Amino acid sequence: MLGVSLFFGVLLWIWVIVSSATHLVITIIVYRDAKKLYEPALSISPFLWAAITFAMLIGGMFIYWLMNYSNLTRTNFKI
Repeated sequence: MLGVSLFFGVLLWIWVIVSSATHLVITIIVYRDAKKLYEPALSISPFLWAAITFAMLIGGMFIYWLMNYSNLTRTNFKI
């Protein structure tokens, strides 16, 4: 019985590490992309977009895409 609980404990920690790493990577990707925008939607700063994405991973990323890229044009980028 100890082996089974140890296995599930290790599996839980692996899940926590992978989930945390995914949160950080997606947050960094959104932050870097938000810094490239010339005029972000609603004038939200890149740091705030990163915080929204970190708090609501998939939902925040979807909201970011919807607010900044839903028209499918690339005219917002600095050159």
